[in-house]
Amino acid sequence: MIRMHLLFALAILTSFSCKKASDMNQTNIEGFNLLTELSGHWVGSNETVFGIYDWFAFDFRPISSSHLHSIYEGGTNQNIITSIFVANHNGTQQIMARNGGWLGNQYRATYFVLDEAEESEDRKYYRLVDAVGGEKRAYMELQFENDTLYFDAYKDNSGQLDEPIHHMGFKGLNINPAFAQSATQQFDFPKPVSEVDFNGKFTNLLDPDSALFLEEDNDPFPKKDHGHLSDLRINIQKTAAIENEDLLLYFSKEPIIDADGNVNFENINTQVLRIMDVRANEEFYLSTYLHPDTYFITAFSDGDKNFFPSAGDFCNVSKEVVVAPESDGSVDIEVTIQL
Repeated sequence: MIRMHLLFALAILTSFSCKKASDMNQTNIEGFNLLTELSGHWVGSNETVFGIYDWFAFDFRPISSSHLHSIYEGGTNQNIITSIFVANHNGTQQIMARNGGWLGNQYRATYFVLDEAEESEDRKYYRLVDAVGGEKRAYMELQFENDTLYFDAYKDNSGQLDEPIHHMGFKGLNINPAFAQSATQQFDFPKPVSEVDFNGKFTNLLDPDSALFLEEDNDPFPKKDHGHLSDLRINIQKTAAIENEDLLLYFSKEPIIDADGNVNFENINTQVLRIMDVRANEEFYLSTYLHPDTYFITAFSDGDKNFFPSAGDFCNVSKEVVVAPESDGSVDIEVTIQL
């Protein structure tokens, strides 16, 4: 069964050729190969402090020559951004990460810096810690072993810099590495060039022990400074029978529901990139930080709460939409077909 809902109380915390791009860009930046290893569409399960989710996906794609980006959206103003990039920090080039997004009306962004990288033929391990407070405040671990990604996140909940506790544990496979291929070729990704300069930027912090920002105006690397990504507004018209019902909304690379009302469950398991809640009183959904691509948009009422389209649900025929780079587009769907 596919489980789609994930609303974190806080965000803490995903190669298509024999010759990897990193082999062609020799660099002394520690952990640089992480940019190549993580690129692709990772699908698996996620164990969190809020429960186990037996379907979860990270869609990591380049958005510049040295920036890999993914986002999870749970619903309106409910998203988790994770990106890995090269940055100037403490007078040198380093692999860093940005984690955050929106929870309701609360903005947050935390920055991490790589402090460990262990690479062998059979295993690759990378750790990124809070750029100010280090591992006692928060850290991420990404391990690649036997084609499996283990992505774990830890955070100090007490505020006393004691031993951080486990907040998230993703385990999955890169089932669609080719999803990142176009952007990889476009940007000749990855290159050892800095995406952003953080020297002197982690001062006057809200929390002196964390590179945490709770206001977008103070964020040293806000969304407006991220190129290539787009927004898409999905305008939704519902049949009167489900006027007061919530919807689930899929972004996928292949159609989920055809004109005869047939549901392609294989595409649900392998081609879905984003899943969002749309509340009954919402007439549209605005998807942000969206990779340029061709998508299929599918919404359904999920009356039996089994997290996938099934008999009795109302839905639309999967709607194809092309999202151009750095665009602000829209698409209309009609949720009027009963399965």
